[in-house]
Amino acid sequence: MKLTLRDCRRLAVGAALACGAILLPAATLVASATSGARATVVGCRAASTEVWAAVEGAGTAGTIYYELEFSNVGRQTCILHGYPSVWAVSLTGLQIGDPASHRGVPSTVTLQPGATAHAILGVVDTGALCSGPGVAAAGLRVIPPGQNLPKPAGEGDEVENFSVHVCPHQSSMNVLPVHSGVGIPNYTFS
Repeated sequence: MKLTLRDCRRLAVGAALACGAILLPAATLVASATSGARATVVGCRAASTEVWAAVEGAGTAGTIYYELEFSNVGRQTCILHGYPSVWAVSLTGLQIGDPASHRGVPSTVTLQPGATAHAILGVVDTGALCSGPGVAAAGLRVIPPGQNLPKPAGEGDEVENFSVHVCPHQSSMNVLPVHSGVGIPNYTFS
């Protein structure tokens, strides 16, 4: 059978229409999923964020580093951007010293339900930094990035039994921005 130029054009048009019919729904699905994800992802709320810490730290050059973990315990995907607010507290929940200073470049992490992000907290040796003796803290108060301190402050934002020594009148801690994934003590350093 010999194909004419007219037959070749018809086959080409038919093939183009068939490809378009196959690709159009897929492109529409990808576009709607992408635009929908951007529009619906909001900052993580206090009610859906659980804060916890790896108590084992790794020390180098006068600083001990700890992993602060932020788990999405809610039902919706949310984002964390920037640095957590961190300060040491006494047994009665009173602040000791100044909050942790920030180091590094802020980043944004998207947390699916059940996912965890981390930030690294550095606690400087008080003997090298304080003008006097350091003070033993009973725990840490940790507010995830983009969230506010609940009124009143309570157990939901406190890491208990986290015994560190801090300077009583200055910052002796520093914190990096949140990063995706669970931080692993003695292994994760960013």
